[in-house]
Amino acid sequence: MTAGEWGQIISVFIASTLKLGIVGVPMAAAFKFSLLKTVLVCGSGGICGSFVFGYLSAEVLVLLDWFMKKFYPNRKKKKRFTKTNRLLVRIKKYFGITGIALISPLFLSIPLGSFVAIEFFRERHKTVLYMSVSAVLWTIILYFFYNGAFDTIVGWFK
Repeated sequence: MTAGEWGQIISVFIASTLKLGIVGVPMAAAFKFSLLKTVLVCGSGGICGSFVFGYLSAEVLVLLDWFMKKFYPNRKKKKRFTKTNRLLVRIKKYFGITGIALISPLFLSIPLGSFVAIEFFRERHKTVLYMSVSAVLWTIILYFFYNGAFDTIVGWFK
């Protein structure tokens, strides 16, 4: 493997760690990765992101809470009900941790999905497992979607 190929693999891995469905798998399709290579690189990137953000999310939330208490002691925490918050609460209520894990790699992101799941359920091991499985499943589904879409677009310009 050349240095350029390693650069592609590393960039797809990092992109998959953060935004699997929007950046990671499309990059792999653009670089013409095979199915096995896409699943290995993007799937392992998603799993790595699930581990890192799943186990760091509680510490980040504790650090954020400490920061807010230290520098803004009189600040009252307001509850804001946005469309996104309502959607997440509905998903939590009807589908549980499985629903949050399924929508995270595609619509939210792996870090945000991990934070939300840990905040709602407080079960790190289960969250990391579900987010990892979801990342691999979305990688396989999106591989076929993006490769078909790229082949169609390339065919238009031939």
